[in-house]
Order: sequence, then C-alpha cells, then structure tokens
Amino acid sequence: MACECIEILDAQLAERNSRLAVGFTFGTAERPGYVFPALSTEKIDKRNRDKVGAIPTFCPFCGVKYREDEAAATTGDDR
Repeated sequence: MACECIEILDAQLAERNSRLAVGFTFGTAERPGYVFPALSTEKIDKRNRDKVGAIPTFCPFCGVKYREDEAAATTGDDR
C-alpha cells in the first residue's frame, strides 16, 4: 500500500464508532491490487439501469499515487 491514511483515519473514526467504507482492486503478480476509500455515486435518472462507480488512483487525503504506472516502473519516470 502506498500510504496509511485509511488505517490512520479508521483509528480516529473508531473513537466515534465509525470507519471508512473501502473498495479494492484485484491485482496480478506484475501489478498488485490496492485498497481505496469508496466514493459513493448515485443514479440521476432512476429509470436508466446504468450506474458507474469511481475508483481513485491517488489517495484523496494525502495525494500519494496508489500504484506506479507500468511505463514509469520500467523507465524510472514517475510523473
């Protein structure tokens, strides 16, 4: 994991009987998955069956990137 923000915030929220809702991505040997704070979305038009979720690639609390890009990992370039 790139940062410990989820654990830190969960420890603080536990004092108020709360914790962050989290999601995760599946990974592979080359690109490990990661855990992220869940960003809730809601449908605008209830008659439309489509609904999209949002998965952050950077920590919304500290800004650290969750995983390196494949190109950056091979070239050493971390944009």
